[in-house]
Amino acid sequence: MRREGMTERFLACWFNTYPPAPEEEITKLLATRPWLPHDYLEFLRMTDGAVLEMFVFYGLANGHVFPIARSEFYVKPYGSDDWVAVGQLPSGDAFVIHRSGSIATIGSDPLPDEPVPLCDSFQTLIEDICCGEWYTEFFGGPPVESEWLDHIRAKGWSR
Repeated sequence: MRREGMTERFLACWFNTYPPAPEEEITKLLATRPWLPHDYLEFLRMTDGAVLEMFVFYGLANGHVFPIARSEFYVKPYGSDDWVAVGQLPSGDAFVIHRSGSIATIGSDPLPDEPVPLCDSFQTLIEDICCGEWYTEFFGGPPVESEWLDHIRAKGWSR
């Protein structure tokens, strides 16, 4: 996550962050999923999960409020060796990373045949969907005015 200006933008948009994930927890996660993309690992090294408006990103540390360990049920039907759940929407749908580095969503009512493709990287999820130009398109329809939308518009990140 080294795109010019990204670090300031990334850190400016969180409502709640945590200390960096313990390196030993990242090592444990990599032992089971060595294919995790660099941008997601950099996120964990900056903050062990986060809450961004209504998006929740899971953490690794023991006792974390939103533990990644309890999200395994999302990916079991699709192959835990190929997917990892890293966050969720307020609806309960999960954000998942595929071994290719792409991001998809998984809803539970009804469970889709396959995870629904969303974007090509974790960085795109954060910068363009959660706090950027794709934010309003992600939810479909006209944008619902909110403090968050006002914030990202004021930063020049969204229309």
